[in-house]
Amino acid sequence: MVEFVDNIVQFAVTLVAGCLSAVFYCRSRKQPYFLLACLYGCFALAGLYWTLYYLLFSETPQIFYVSETGWISGYVFLYLLQFTLSDKEERAFRCPAMWLSPIVGILLAAYYVTYGDVFATILMNTMMILLSWHSIRGLVYWGGQGGEGRNLRHFHLAVICFVTVEYCLWLSSCFWVSDTLTNPYFWFDFMLMGTVVVLLITVKRAVGM
Repeated sequence: MVEFVDNIVQFAVTLVAGCLSAVFYCRSRKQPYFLLACLYGCFALAGLYWTLYYLLFSETPQIFYVSETGWISGYVFLYLLQFTLSDKEERAFRCPAMWLSPIVGILLAAYYVTYGDVFATILMNTMMILLSWHSIRGLVYWGGQGGEGRNLRHFHLAVICFVTVEYCLWLSSCFWVSDTLTNPYFWFDFMLMGTVVVLLITVKRAVGM
């Protein structure tokens, strides 16, 4: 029952966030809002499939590729959003802290493959590495700056939080406890929806109307 509620909340949050992003895009015609709407749309469709499958068959999908395609597509749109919000100077910036991204991502991927599909694990962890790589760079690059720099720093921090919670969610799924709130998986999934909302807020502040 908790899993069904979790899926419904995930679908509802991403759907509402996607609709708001689409409205902001229609009003401003600014590309970041369009990319954000696509991101939420992919997540909402993936969540809808997962929810309907659970509702019809009373179990989670045994083949994940339909939902995983939606999630991975959402990661791609988030990566494009990072690129759109950055400038040439930020993209050319390098710092040692960026190497934390591939180190953590590769170590976790090596562990995840012992529990799940190798191809999907590598693909999804690669996207997490790319997202965290660019956000660590942006966080350091805009560190200490006010105005626009502060807003972009908050956006990059939101992406890092998103990636961190995703990692924790995947890790907790390897140790499934029960379909109750004693299962850490559900708490991480609810936290993930919180980061989804924060992403919308930080993008709005960085882009404006």
